[in-house]
Amino acid sequence: MDNEITNRQLMELFLDTIQRCGTHLYNMDDETIEYEIFEEFDIGVVSFLHNDSLSKLYSAGLISYEVMQKGLELRQKVQDLQSSGLWNMEALKRRNEWKQVFILSDEIRTMLD
Repeated sequence: MDNEITNRQLMELFLDTIQRCGTHLYNMDDETIEYEIFEEFDIGVVSFLHNDSLSKLYSAGLISYEVMQKGLELRQKVQDLQSSGLWNMEALKRRNEWKQVFILSDEIRTMLD
């Protein structure tokens, strides 16, 4: 049995990941933000913003080269937050690094609309 997901399924998961992060979260309560970022978005970043996933979407013509590059940049920014001790609610509310992640996610979402 083949468990590999289709390009369309991968695209849906990529879109779901991008939609979980962005400046719209500033209007949400802490519990919602924590769930969206530290559970759902975190999982999506690992799998669906991975170079292999983004390359597959690009090769299938589902995303542009620019979206692929911005997706890789977003993944790197998230990994930097995780490794620098800023992967927490306090930093999310106060640090410019988080604002950059939210803005980049918004940019990607706009490019996909």
